[in-house]
Parts: sequence; C-alpha cells; structure tokens
Amino acid sequence: MKKALFAIVTAVAAVSANAQSSVTLYGIVDNGLQYETGLPKGNAFSAQSGGWAQSRFGLKGAEDLGGGTKAIFQLESRLNTQNGSFANGSFFEGQATVGLQNDTWGQVKFGNMGSAEISQYSGDVDPQQTKKYSIGTLVRGRIFSQAANGVEYLSPKIAGFTLQGQYDLTNSSTWNAGNPGSAPGQLGASSGLGSAQGRSDGIKLSYQRGGLFWQATYDEVRDPNGQFSNVYLTSRSILTGASYAFGPVIAYVGYQHLSAPDASNEGYFGSATPTTLPTGTSLPTAVNHEWVGAIWQTTPALAISGAVYHANANNGNGNATMFTLGANYSLSKRTLLYTEFAYLHNSATSNLGLNSGLYGANSNNDPINGNPSSTNPNFGQGQFGVIAGIATQF
Repeated sequence: MKKALFAIVTAVAAVSANAQSSVTLYGIVDNGLQYETGLPKGNAFSAQSGGWAQSRFGLKGAEDLGGGTKAIFQLESRLNTQNGSFANGSFFEGQATVGLQNDTWGQVKFGNMGSAEISQYSGDVDPQQTKKYSIGTLVRGRIFSQAANGVEYLSPKIAGFTLQGQYDLTNSSTWNAGNPGSAPGQLGASSGLGSAQGRSDGIKLSYQRGGLFWQATYDEVRDPNGQFSNVYLTSRSILTGASYAFGPVIAYVGYQHLSAPDASNEGYFGSATPTTLPTGTSLPTAVNHEWVGAIWQTTPALAISGAVYHANANNGNGNATMFTLGANYSLSKRTLLYTEFAYLHNSATSNLGLNSGLYGANSNNDPINGNPSSTNPNFGQGQFGVIAGIATQF
C-alpha cells in the first residue's frame, strides 16, 4: 500500500512539472459520532463516516491540446473512513471519466459518472447541502443513484443558463435491460442504490444571476427489466428548486415528484409479502416531496442552517415531516467542525427513517418476513437524531 501511494505521489509530481498539463490529488476525510432514537431495536450511539460529506480521495487532471481545448480525466474513490472500506465495493465508485473540455462549446466526458449521477446535483438547492439529514432522507436516498457506462455533456454558461445531460448505457443486447438478476430491493437480491439497474438518463437546466440560483432536473433510473418498479430505487424524478442570497442569508425552496408506474407488492416482495404492512397499503407508485430552509452565515467562521422537509406517498403509505438544524464552524479554509439535529415525524402508515432504509416492514413488526437489517422505524414511530464530527479537505 505504501509503495502504491508513493507511486501516485511521484506520478502527480512528475506530471505537474509539465506546464501544459496538470494532475491534482484531492479528497475529504469526514468522521463523527451519532446518536439516534426510534430504531427497530431501540436507540443507538455510533461512529459515522460522512456526516457532512462522504469521505473520498481522487485524481483529476487536464492536458492543453491547443485551440482552447483540453483533455480531462477524473478518478475518485468514495470511502467509509471509519473502517477503511470502499463505498458499494467499487474502487472508483465516485467517478472514472475521461473527456474533452472547451470554453466555447462545453465539455463532454465518458465512463463511470458514479456518484456524479445527475440527480446528485440536487444538493445545489438543498438548505442542508446533502448532509446526513437532508434532501435524500424522506425519499429513501433516491437522489443518490449511480451512473455507469455513460456519456455526459455540460454546456458553457450562456446568459446565466447552463445545460447538463447524461445518458447511461446498459451494455446489453436488450433495450433498457440491465445485468441479469433481481431488481434492486427485492428479497434475496443485491439491494440499494448502485446495485443492478437498467438504463438511466437525465437532463438538468440551471440559471444563476446575482443572488438567484434556479435548477430543474429530470432523470430516470430503470430496473434490470427496463421498468420503473420502485419509486425509491428505479423511477422517474422531476425536481426543481431555487435559492436566493441576501446579505448573510441564503433562502431555499424546492419540490420533487417521483413516479414508478410499474411498482407492485408482488414485483417487489415476491411471495414473501410482509404480513404486517398497514391495512390497505401497497408499494407506492408516486411520492411528492417539498422543502424550505435557509443558511445564515452569522460570522466568517460560523454558518447555521435550518430546513423542513415533507414527503407524501400514495397507495396508503402516509406522510412524513422532518425538521433539521445544523451548524458548521470553520477552523481554517480546509477544516471544519459540524453538527446537525433532526426530528422525523411519521403518520400512522408511514415508516420513513433517518437512515433512508428500504421500503417495507422491519424485523420488529414482521419477524417472519421482515428485513432484519432494516433501519426503518415502526409504522407511525418518530425518530430523533444528532450527529457531530470533523471534516478536512486536501
């Protein structure tokens, strides 16, 4: 490992010596402590990685090709720095891309967009900036999709507008189909975002002028059969939001609609449908998600953020509201201390959790068919959470 790191540093130094090209080594290390109530088996005090931003390290570089065009690349690993593991088991899960950049016609790149899947730019209109309790929580992490085998175009800024689009191939002879196997989330399958999925694509339009920033995004993620079978995993998403800065305060507002017309209990649970789902509920096919909040830069070092998020799911799945309060204190330009508090209130037929658990009953209320590793609270149960930590960038 030491030899590998020495080789990387040596390569960076050698390339940086060339005036026409550059390579940058960068990263974030973020670790903290967390306390949460309302978990299936009680309360938990734990160590967490990535409460402010997911830990990572990467290399990015550019070579001047002349005529205003550059060749660019980026390799990025996402990490759990509490145990040293890679996110999703992939070395360059964050990004592995190469492309061309020109100030006049824009940028195109190819490869694994990974954690740069277009929905993750939703953090630009999130008052909690995708911290632990934020825009992804009440949609069970839907904005944190992955994108592989892709191509992306990013336009230059024109009259304040910027256009970005992604298209991700399945590398399959069947249109829309992904790798063989069960869809993400099914019992017995590789579950969670980043596991097997079919074609994904998306487009984002943003506008910035003065203190105003606006963004609208449409993206879709299909299951391995080319269907929209789970509103939280493989679905269509329409999201729009805006922020406005006045003095030391930035105000935020946003809305998201998720749809999965092919979703069904049978398709998701198979023959093991939990027997303790609330009466009349089935897998939701639509979710409406709204939020409002602000960041107040009280001093050059201290920023306080607060936000309220609300989500309502159809097919009897109820609604949930999350209240958050956070603070960042900068010790330097690269290092900060952070903390965040959250309270999540569920209606009687909702079991959304602070940890973005998968849909369905947990092991407490369905000991036969429930998911034993579920972090969902019981239906109608609220949760309180607090996290505090330190993060440094390089």
